Amino acid sequence: MTGEQETSKKSRTIGENVLRGTVVIVLVGVLAKLTSFLSEAILAAFLGTTATSDAYYMVGSIFHLIYPMLSVGIWKVFLPVYKEKIARGQDGEAAAVTDRTLTFFTLVSLAVMGAVFLCAPFLVSVIAPGFRGELRDLCIRLVRISSPMYLPIMASAVYASILQCHNKFLGSQIREVASHIPTILAAVIFYRRFGIEAMALAFVVNGIMRVAVELPFVDWGYRFRPDFHFRSAEFLTMLRRLPSALVSEGVTQLNAMIDKAMASTLSEGTISGLNYGHRLMNVFSGLLSNAIATALYPQMIELIAQKKERELGRLLVRIIDIFCVLMIPVTLACVLFRTELVAAVFQRGSFTAESTALTSGIFAMYCVGIFFVACNTVITDLFYGFGNTRTPMYISIANLGINVVLNLLLIRVMGAAGLALGTSLSAVITFFLRLWKVRRYVPLDYLRMVVTVSKVALGSALACGIPRILFMIWPLNRYLVLILSAAIGAGLYLVLLRLLRVSEMEDVLRLLLRRFSRRKRK
Repeated sequence: MTGEQETSKKSRTIGENVLRGTVVIVLVGVLAKLTSFLSEAILAAFLGTTATSDAYYMVGSIFHLIYPMLSVGIWKVFLPVYKEKIARGQDGEAAAVTDRTLTFFTLVSLAVMGAVFLCAPFLVSVIAPGFRGELRDLCIRLVRISSPMYLPIMASAVYASILQCHNKFLGSQIREVASHIPTILAAVIFYRRFGIEAMALAFVVNGIMRVAVELPFVDWGYRFRPDFHFRSAEFLTMLRRLPSALVSEGVTQLNAMIDKAMASTLSEGTISGLNYGHRLMNVFSGLLSNAIATALYPQMIELIAQKKERELGRLLVRIIDIFCVLMIPVTLACVLFRTELVAAVFQRGSFTAESTALTSGIFAMYCVGIFFVACNTVITDLFYGFGNTRTPMYISIANLGINVVLNLLLIRVMGAAGLALGTSLSAVITFFLRLWKVRRYVPLDYLRMVVTVSKVALGSALACGIPRILFMIWPLNRYLVLILSAAIGAGLYLVLLRLLRVSEMEDVLRLLLRRFSRRKRK
């Protein structure tokens, strides 16, 4: 086999690993999103947009600041070290690194749990400066009840990383399904009797469920043994990179916290509206982008280890083009059909038409940034793959400053929807900053990206605009509008992509068909 043939074979293997991982993560992600949908719909029906729901979602905001910061931060710095060991056949050393990492972060999680419990009044004052009296006291109580949830989440992040390195994406992602079940049960069975405190306790059970569903997939003989040898060179290198990774992810989550902190000064129920709008946006933005990013990261590490920067650059451009093809039409559809989408998902029980009006505007403004958020995730992963954790940190800090400035300007004009738009615009600005900085590591074909974006924008405008105009002239039930618009829009979009010669969707279909035909032959 020639060197060129071997390179081509490895490229196909990497592409197939990414595809296989993406397919598994998307399928599990669909189930997770459906479970999340059910959870959010039940919570909306029971809690609505009230002062009590504001307190509950503020507790969730603290969790969604700390959990991704720790979970993703650990994933970014631990996975490259572990993946390199596995690639070299050093399974014993990989297990030792895992033992040290689990031991260290178990101690860290105990410290975080204690700090959250003791500093609950301070945390509430920072994240919800508009809360006063009984509402503030309730929020503090809920923070303390839920504080033990931080103990299992770090272990879950480590186990997810090692599962992904062994291409066990089902095991690493199924936790996202299991984590919603305690919330659903708490709302349906315990809320009426025990009140909002039962919902806070469900956060703790959620964390335990994450680890419990991962453990059966660790089936290659690894068993955790406490290891306190934290002075090894590789472990110290990982720890030196960790603060920058934590700050980067923490700042990303802090943007959402800032939105809600500013929203606490607006009318009652605004925080809940922000939460519902952001969650619904994540259904459309997070499913495929997170799946691709998660499956892609271990493969990028492999290309970086092989010093194949040119191939990595082509892969990055291809991924950005695919995000463009998939997410620009989704963005336009979510903006144009925002009211129907929010009403179809949430409008029942305590979630009234007024709640829909509030949430739909927020949802639309969050959706403006979904393509750029997806691209930012993949580009940031590339920096981490090269061991550069400082550049993502600096860009994240810049993003925070831009977000604050835009929020202060837009909240005066647009209220809560302005907070969401500020977050989206800051993602747009920092996307171009990341794209400029990443040139240091990989060559990029900017002209190809511009051409793809232009074609997709034209096709998306026609595919989404025609159904919107049609159903403004011919009004129907909201569910029929969504179903028929999705069918008409998807059909138009596929035809337009073919006419405009946008090849990315065809490439994905060819990969899927090739993989299916191989399985059939086997």
